[in-house]
Amino acid sequence: MRRFRFLLPVLAAVLFAAGISAAVSEAAQRKNLLTIYEGPKTMESSRTASVSVNGYELFVYDVMVNHEHIWNANTQPSRTPMAYFDFRGEVAVEIRMPGLEREVESAEVLPGSAGIVPEVQDGAVRFSLSEPGQYTVVFNGNVNKALHLFANPPEENVPDRDDPGVYYIGPGEWTMDAIVLKDNETLYLSGGAVLHSIVSVANAKNVRICGRGMIDGSDYPAWNQPGSYARVPINLDHSREVTVEGIIVANSNCWNVNSYSCRDVAMNNVKVISGRQNGDGFTFQSCVNHTVTDCFARTWDDSLVIKNYSGSSRGITFRNCQIWTDLAQSMEIGYETDKGLTLDPEISEVLFENITVLYNFHKPVISIHNSDDAFVHGITYRNILVENAFMQGDNGNNKELIEMTLQNSSWSTVRDEFGSIDDVLIDGLTVLRTADGKIPRSRFAGQDAEHRITNVTLRNVTILGTAITSPEEMKISANEYCGGITVR
Repeated sequence: MRRFRFLLPVLAAVLFAAGISAAVSEAAQRKNLLTIYEGPKTMESSRTASVSVNGYELFVYDVMVNHEHIWNANTQPSRTPMAYFDFRGEVAVEIRMPGLEREVESAEVLPGSAGIVPEVQDGAVRFSLSEPGQYTVVFNGNVNKALHLFANPPEENVPDRDDPGVYYIGPGEWTMDAIVLKDNETLYLSGGAVLHSIVSVANAKNVRICGRGMIDGSDYPAWNQPGSYARVPINLDHSREVTVEGIIVANSNCWNVNSYSCRDVAMNNVKVISGRQNGDGFTFQSCVNHTVTDCFARTWDDSLVIKNYSGSSRGITFRNCQIWTDLAQSMEIGYETDKGLTLDPEISEVLFENITVLYNFHKPVISIHNSDDAFVHGITYRNILVENAFMQGDNGNNKELIEMTLQNSSWSTVRDEFGSIDDVLIDGLTVLRTADGKIPRSRFAGQDAEHRITNVTLRNVTILGTAITSPEEMKISANEYCGGITVR
């Protein structure tokens, strides 16, 4: 057996009868459920961490992360522990960290909005969960000592392994050539499965990628090393009606989840952890009608990204996501906004909603870098919570909380024309902590009288407990080619 399901006991203060009726028992079973997954026999559970749920030990994976927070082409990634399970009802979690230099003395469970206050006693961290979600535990106040715990809801709509249209990857460690999915096909990764491969969906429709397993790119050297090249774990190309749900993507040698010139794509409960160069999380180029919900991304490069590579982008929504950005921007539009030299390119109807930034260590949290000639408009950021805004930048630069620019860069394709940015709403932005305990600056820079940044509204902004009601309080700098930037 690779997967174990446990029905959790329901406690009652008083029993008025000698037994419990079958109906009550069935109702209790529907309410309480725990599923854990045995790790591959070819892999060893982490020696850094041990995790148990209701007394049952989880398999703990060590995954790549970047602790440097600066660009370094030769960085060797660090490791951090990660575990996952499924549940319904309430469960008790216990974590021990034998890999720490000293015993656990304190712990913080993120996101803070979950309101979980753990008990730390005799080197063990204990807390209860009643809601599925992605949780991160930081030990002894050291951000480089963290554990990611993915508490999934119970699986639904598991495909039939005997269906000829299903690639069914069972538990265990697997190394395969690229898996190419065609029309009406499904790739299912069982819990406890670790797949060393890449998944390609090109010129296809009605495709599903799902499960609880993991796509692991650790077999491939970083893309920028001699003799290596980019191997994107999930690569969608000119396809439509694609769903990706439930899986984990870890240790990629480049981008993680990419969609290029696709439409009608939905991603739900996908978890990304990346620790190597250009490890963007969810990155979409010239896409239409994409939704990313209840997902997690810890990345060494931009976490949530929209660009134009071969046409315009429209109707992109990121909702109820957690992100941890070790390098670059958390929510980035650009820099490439017309890499395909499209006539009248646009990026429009974009929504970032209910986004929690656990940590942002490097460049701006919110950024629009229109480095080509696109018309970027109709962009909304709603209910953005930044728990730790620690932007350090490169050589003291790029430390802004928000940055929007119309300027050439090393990523520009169109260098003799410029675009514009218009109609941007930031409604509900809360920053809980900054590196120096001060309000960070924000920057807006248009290009000339015809290529401007206009109609940017910020409202319901709170930074370090202070309600911000003016550009001066927001520490906004804007050049003469900006207009209608309001804070209220």
